[in-house]
Amino acid sequence: MFESLSPRWRAVVNSLAYSALVALVIGLGYFTFRAINERRAGEAAGSAAPGSVGEPADASTLPLVELDSFATRREKSSDGERLQVSLKLRLSAAASVDCYVFVLARNDHASPKLWAVWPTQGPGGAITGGGNFSSSNPAAGQAVTLTSGWTRINATVDHPMGKPPFDTVVVYVVSPKGEILLTRPFAV
Repeated sequence: MFESLSPRWRAVVNSLAYSALVALVIGLGYFTFRAINERRAGEAAGSAAPGSVGEPADASTLPLVELDSFATRREKSSDGERLQVSLKLRLSAAASVDCYVFVLARNDHASPKLWAVWPTQGPGGAITGGGNFSSSNPAAGQAVTLTSGWTRINATVDHPMGKPPFDTVVVYVVSPKGEILLTRPFAV
């Protein structure tokens, strides 16, 4: 069909055909993307916000927990040593979620390993005898209701006198069912 055209015109026709094919692929991609986003928006509008007050939600549908302004300060007095930990938590979406917060300070390089937790745990708490987190008893943590506004957490972790300092702090945010919503380690 294009054999009668000069080589120059054949190149122009081929270029136009290629451009039309690229435009078609881009257009199909755009409409597919738009259709998927509209379907997702329709599904989201048809359901209540997960994690709303009075509505149970599982961890897979909860908004992301954000952590900011993490800071530590070592304190020493005649009656003991402490590690002051300060941080802010919030949800990434407009919702309200009841949860529990734990602050675990540790030094795994010390012998024996050294750890302490806030709030202080009794036997059967959420921290095992080896200083590891177990979500079997989430209510042993500090009860907090998170929203899209920042919530300040101030924790005091007691440090055994004369022992090496804690070198790591791990923050856990846990749902009432024991699902871990956030775990974040920090070097001290």
